[in-house]
Amino acid sequence: MKRRLFTLMILGILLCLHCSPAFGYQPGTLRSGMEGDEVRRLQQALIDQGYLSGTADGIFGTHTENAVRAFQKKHGLKADGLAGQKTQDTLYGSSSSSSPAAAPLISSGAAVSSSLRAGDSGERVRSLQESLIQLNYLSGPADGKYGKQTKKAVIKFQKNNGLHPDGIAGIKTLSAISGAVSKTGKSASFSASSASSSASAGAGVSAPDKSEIKLLHWFDDIKPSLKAKQTLLIYDPSTGISWFLRVLSRGRHLDAEPLTLEDTQAMKKAFGGKQTWNQKGVYVRLPGGTWTIGATHDMPHLTGSIADNGFDGHLCVHFFRTMEECEENDPNYGVSNQRTIRELWKKLTGEVIET
Repeated sequence: MKRRLFTLMILGILLCLHCSPAFGYQPGTLRSGMEGDEVRRLQQALIDQGYLSGTADGIFGTHTENAVRAFQKKHGLKADGLAGQKTQDTLYGSSSSSSPAAAPLISSGAAVSSSLRAGDSGERVRSLQESLIQLNYLSGPADGKYGKQTKKAVIKFQKNNGLHPDGIAGIKTLSAISGAVSKTGKSASFSASSASSSASAGAGVSAPDKSEIKLLHWFDDIKPSLKAKQTLLIYDPSTGISWFLRVLSRGRHLDAEPLTLEDTQAMKKAFGGKQTWNQKGVYVRLPGGTWTIGATHDMPHLTGSIADNGFDGHLCVHFFRTMEECEENDPNYGVSNQRTIRELWKKLTGEVIET
């Protein structure tokens, strides 16, 4: 009798263990509490596609789990917060297609999350490819997949620029590519950042050529093409300082927020080390690469969506609108920004905006 009870107890324990989560997960499943490079890769893909903010730290916590759930819901998967094979295949497979966010090529996290290598995919890879195409190291479309041709192009660039030819686009390689693109007089496709605060804030970005800057209308040309979480590059011609902003929302003007803490610091430096409502005229590179002019300030107000950028709220970016419409709808601060935009355009081209 005792032997039978003991046997039943053992069977019961084994059954419980088999049914427990530790035994229920499929091999390769990433879940809350795990750490490492695979988690970091998962996080970076979620960041690239706009489901996760911050940096890829390699720790699968609550924010990562919530991001996985959001991705799963969006793609018709079981929203359990577990990154199993099906979820990972869908995530990495969709990285090369259009995504909710266009992130900078390098995150502001650890250097290991900033490097790009064979097998990676997503918007950061696409940006790298576009830059290599501009420099004539790569031909064909930028498909967002780091394959053999992209690796060969990186190796060729590294050899020609005295870098270690390993085919891995790390901090030094990305910075060199960014600098090479700037020397061509074209707009760099990415921000070579993360190694230092000044790089993350767009340091080394050259002023666009006057012929590249277009006078675009907010309602007709800019607003219809912008999407939440896209990234803009701001260049201040009065100081030569540049920084990145992420699109938050669109109304009669653009609501945006600094992408990283380093971008907040660079922006504040451009405004004389203080936060102020006094706007200044700036050059703005839109997500498609086109340069236009606008006006902005650096005073945080109301709410923002990025937790670790050192900016408690969001700011406003104004673009060209007719003065008649602006006087009717934004008679005070809006008109002031339009005057700033007109002053910058006149200084840039000598032309007076009559409308």
